Amino acid sequence: MSLTLAEHHRPNATAGAPTGDKRLGSFTFEDEIEGVDVPLPSVSPRQQETFKALFSCEMKALDAWAAKEGWLLPSPFPTLHIYVSRQYEFAASLWPQWKGQVGRMNFPAYRVAVGEANVLHELVHVYFPNGNRMLAEGLAVHLQQEIGCNAVFPNFGEDLHDFIRGKLESELRRTLDDIHLETLEKISTPSMLMFRLQRHTTKGAWAYVIAGSFTRFLIDAYGWDRYRILYAKTPLIPRQRDAGDPERWDEVFGHSLAELALQWKATIASRDSKR
Repeated sequence: MSLTLAEHHRPNATAGAPTGDKRLGSFTFEDEIEGVDVPLPSVSPRQQETFKALFSCEMKALDAWAAKEGWLLPSPFPTLHIYVSRQYEFAASLWPQWKGQVGRMNFPAYRVAVGEANVLHELVHVYFPNGNRMLAEGLAVHLQQEIGCNAVFPNFGEDLHDFIRGKLESELRRTLDDIHLETLEKISTPSMLMFRLQRHTTKGAWAYVIAGSFTRFLIDAYGWDRYRILYAKTPLIPRQRDAGDPERWDEVFGHSLAELALQWKATIASRDSKR
């Protein structure tokens, strides 16, 4: 079955959230079903209102964090148009931004229905997009864990370091020595985040957990100021690709990425796996 939703917001789509936030342009909860000549709702009215409330919660949390840490919001801030449909397998806002559809956010209907939409994660991509995919996803995963209003993909609330310490060997049959962050670091937005473990390529949850855990390590060990300097070196430019100069790690942190990776792995290895 082929499902197609309009690429741009339709004037008659669902009205914006009840918060009065002018940045929220619209919510569209629609599915186009083969054989039916009108769009059908993708989730129930109650689920729609719950999702809007979650959106409000996450925007307030991210606004407060940005003000506290001194991260400037985009100016002008894009008007957000949020689409919820079973058409989407994964949530997406970074990919639309890279295409030039700034402010468009897509969410899978099944995640919205069960309260597992990673709203703050996707808002981070709108607030602070990045041309390096590992950094973009790492910051989004870390902030979702630290200030998000719900537990969601990829770790569903579990501590990122403990997730790796406790599950890498049991789930992937691999050790920390098998993880090469240099592979992740070379990926530019919007390419899929993935990495190689020996002869096997791994994507999905594990790549995101590793990116989030490494981001947390950098912030804990070196502070937000230096991390922000690194992050600013690879701005997202729509329809262009640039994962960044490898030398920037040494310039910002005084260590190469390989050296930082060893420090991160030592941090993971030192944790009690029974936590």
